[in-house]
Amino acid sequence: MTHPPAVPPATPPATPSANTPADSERDSNALTSLPVAAATQQPQSSSIADALAEAEDDVQLSPLSIQAAALIRSMEALSNIFWISLGGTVLTIFFAGLNQLSVNANSDYIALGEYQVPKAILPLAALTFALFAFWMTANRLSMLAYVLETTRLPRRMVFEIFHLNPPVLHVFDRNNSQRWSPFTGIAVLLLNWAVFVGNAVALTWGVAIQEIATLASFDWPLMAIFSVMIVGVVAYGVRTVFPPLKSIFKRLHGIELQVGWPRWLLSVVAHFVVVLVNAAPYLDIEDSPDDLIGPSIANAIDGETLLIEGLEVNLFGIDAMERDQICQDMQGADYACGRKAVMALQKIIEGHPVICLPLFNLGETRVLGTCEVVLPGEKEPTTPEDFLGDEYRPNSLSRLMVEQGHALMIGYGREIFAKEQRQAQVLRAGVWAGSFEPPALYRSKPK
Repeated sequence: MTHPPAVPPATPPATPSANTPADSERDSNALTSLPVAAATQQPQSSSIADALAEAEDDVQLSPLSIQAAALIRSMEALSNIFWISLGGTVLTIFFAGLNQLSVNANSDYIALGEYQVPKAILPLAALTFALFAFWMTANRLSMLAYVLETTRLPRRMVFEIFHLNPPVLHVFDRNNSQRWSPFTGIAVLLLNWAVFVGNAVALTWGVAIQEIATLASFDWPLMAIFSVMIVGVVAYGVRTVFPPLKSIFKRLHGIELQVGWPRWLLSVVAHFVVVLVNAAPYLDIEDSPDDLIGPSIANAIDGETLLIEGLEVNLFGIDAMERDQICQDMQGADYACGRKAVMALQKIIEGHPVICLPLFNLGETRVLGTCEVVLPGEKEPTTPEDFLGDEYRPNSLSRLMVEQGHALMIGYGREIFAKEQRQAQVLRAGVWAGSFEPPALYRSKPK
């Protein structure tokens, strides 16, 4: 009788044992003893990329969470643009206020500490910023409208997101449908734009009025083009911003957003108030131009400005050397031509009364005018017609300063003092004896 071969008993599976310090050290030694060639067969960057790919396969993002994040990001971007627009409005108010200061009233620049900001660039800068703000606002609103249109989030969740993280001005609040409410987000947004554009127009008019006041040559076609550009930018903003805004409002509340004529009227009124407030120093002439100043004793402040009866009178039609300006004489040596211009004007009026006709107000105590020195035995002008008539006025201070070579004719003065300036050049009088920079160019250089 044969017996089947004996089957050896099954070996129980080995249980894992905890690594001891000796085992860890042995493993470490084994890793460090690997050949370099073997280590370089699998680059480390490749193993990291594989690990990241495996991690991405394991992670599953909810589509709803992605859409919620996109909605929140869109509203945050819109809020940032609103903040930028508000900041731009504050900046235009700041520069418009600086333009009212007496130190800037009759200057081509706005003094900002040790810096000088050319007034000519401010209107264009404001217009460019307005165009940028309108474009970015329309872009962010369109992006938010697209997110709302394509989202699968429950309506309640969308309302919760808008409630917990609303844009800065709450322009999507249901109260914005109330046309007569002046404190809704839409009303504040319109007022902000009205004030911004009003200050931009005021800066433009300020530059124009000052140039006209000094009877300087002013580019009216350029002014007309700029005015058309302002209207175009405002129209662009209205046409691009409000359609997506109304679309979002209707999708949220199911009603049409009507801005209403009261809000538009309030914005238009605010716009013109801002313009008039900024133009008031130039339009509010306390002394009528029919009233003459003097005859009184006057003192020279600089080569083109007198102090008479508490008023600063800027001589029209000329641009004298600046007080601190340095010129070169015939030998090329430097001399203080600005101080020499002040001394020349003071010498003309010293000991003689001066009478002036104010033409335009440049500030509360500063006017543009035409002035004459009254010499003994000569008839003094008594009416505005005496100043403004066709009669030759030999004692005109503007004429005398150009004739002596201490000032240049500008603006309307080119039609009156051309003969005197040619004579000064021929005789090499004043600054024409050497070399100099025109005062306007000297002022434009940073000090």
